[in-house]
Amino acid sequence: MRVIRGRRLLLAAVLAAGAVLLPTAAQAATPLSAAASCLPGADTAADRAIATRLRPLMTGQRLGAAVSGRSIACARVIVRIVQLRGLPRRAAVIALTTAITESTLKNHLTEVDHDSLGLFQQRPSQGWGRPEQLVDPVYATDAFLNAMIRKYPGDSWLSGDVGAICQRVQTSAFPAAYGREVHDAALILSKVWTDVPAAHPGTVQPQPATTSVGPFQRAIATAATELGPLDGRHTLAMTDWNGDKRPDLMVVKGTGTVTGGTEVRIMNGAGNLSSLLLNTATVLGPAEDADVYSVGDWNGDNRPDLMVLQKAGTQLRIVDGASNFQRLLLETTVGLAGVNEVAPADWNGDGRLDLVAVRTAGTASGKVEVQVLDGAANLQQPLGLTVTTKEAAADGLRASVTDWNGDKRPDLVLVSKTGLRVLDGAGQLSRPLTQATVATDDRHEALVSDWNGDGRPDLVVVQKTGTASGRAEVSILGG
Repeated sequence: MRVIRGRRLLLAAVLAAGAVLLPTAAQAATPLSAAASCLPGADTAADRAIATRLRPLMTGQRLGAAVSGRSIACARVIVRIVQLRGLPRRAAVIALTTAITESTLKNHLTEVDHDSLGLFQQRPSQGWGRPEQLVDPVYATDAFLNAMIRKYPGDSWLSGDVGAICQRVQTSAFPAAYGREVHDAALILSKVWTDVPAAHPGTVQPQPATTSVGPFQRAIATAATELGPLDGRHTLAMTDWNGDKRPDLMVVKGTGTVTGGTEVRIMNGAGNLSSLLLNTATVLGPAEDADVYSVGDWNGDNRPDLMVLQKAGTQLRIVDGASNFQRLLLETTVGLAGVNEVAPADWNGDGRLDLVAVRTAGTASGKVEVQVLDGAANLQQPLGLTVTTKEAAADGLRASVTDWNGDKRPDLVLVSKTGLRVLDGAGQLSRPLTQATVATDDRHEALVSDWNGDGRPDLVVVQKTGTASGRAEVSILGG
C-alpha cells in the first residue's frame, strides 16, 4: 500500500488518458475498452447497481463501503484479463486484493507516493514499465500477473495466504494491509466473474502485413505490441525468455537510448506480445551501427544470453541472461570480418553451442558464405572450412538457424524482402529444403520461431512502422 503524499501531473499520463478517450477502431471493436471503462463517469448502471448491493457487505479498511460503480468497472477489467489468460478465480482474488489495497480500485493517472501509478501503484523506477503503460489497466494487470507467475513458479500461487502472495509481488512497506481486503475482493469477484469474452481487450486484430505463397499461406495469429515504432537501431529476436515454452519477442537497442548504453526489452509471447517481461539497460555501452546481435543459451542454464559481435568482426561478447544482462560470460577476439549475421547452434552435436557466422552481402564470391566457430573451444577455432553456398549475396538479406526438418541438424534460413529459403545443414548447405514467397517491404522484419508449439517453424513478421495503431504489429504465418 502507498500513502498519498501529493501528486505531480505527468504529461505522459495525460497524453495516455487522451488516447484512451479516443480509441482506435480496432480497440473500440474489442469486448471491453478497458482503459476507458476505468475513467470517471465511464461506469454503467449495472456497475452502480452492483456497488449498491455490495456496499453494506464490504468490510475492508481501504475501499469498504466507499465502493462505487467506478470501482466495479475497474474490477471488471482486472477480472477480464485473468479470464482471458485462462487463469482460475484465485488469480483474480489475488489481483483484486492488491488493487483494492494499492489504489482502492482507482486508476491513478498522476503519481502517488513517489512515482507510483495506475490500479496497482506500479513504479516506472522499479522496472514495471513506462508511465503511459502503467496507467493502462490492461497492461498493469498483465504486468502484475506476470510478476506473480514469475515469483511463484509451478503455479505455487494456487495455495498459501493471499495477503502474503500480494506482498511478495508488490514488496510493499505495509505487508499486513493486503490480508484485510481479501474478503472484499472475493465479494466483488462473485458479482463480476462472467463467461470468458472472445478477445483480449489489449489485442487488436490487424490484417496480416504480408501476402505469401508457399508454406506460409495463413496467418495463425496477429497482435499489436506495446512497442512504439521501431527503426534500424533496433534488433529483433524470438526467444523463450521466461521458460513457459512460448516464444517471446526481444528488442535490442544499441544506440540512441535513454541510458546511453545498450538496452533490452522483452515482450511476453504468452500475453500476445502485449505485456512486458523485461525492460533493462545492459552492462554493454553504446553499440556501433553495424554491431550484430543474436540470442542463445550459451552456458546451459536455460536462460537466453545475448551475443554481440563488434562491427569490425574482431570482438565477441556474450552477456548473461540470468543476470538480466548485467554480467559478461565471455569476451573474446574472433576473426569474423565482414560477417552480417550470427546465430548460435550446436552445429556438430557435441552439446555445446557453436557460433554460425554468415556473410550475406559484400562477399568476394558474390554468394552467401557461412563460417562456424567451435563453442567447445570458446570460439577460438573453426569447425571445418568456410562454406560458400549457391545463394546470391544481397543487402538486406537476413539469416537465422533452426532445425527446419527435424533431423537434429541446424539448417540455415535466409529471408529477403521477397521470400524465404531454407538450406539443409546436413547437406553442408548445398541443397534447399524449402522456399516460400513472402512479400514484405522496408517496414517489415521476418523472424523464424515455432509460435504455436506444433514442432514446425513459423514466420513472425513484425511491421515496425506505418501501422494503424502507431505501434509495432506482428503477424505470425503458420509453417
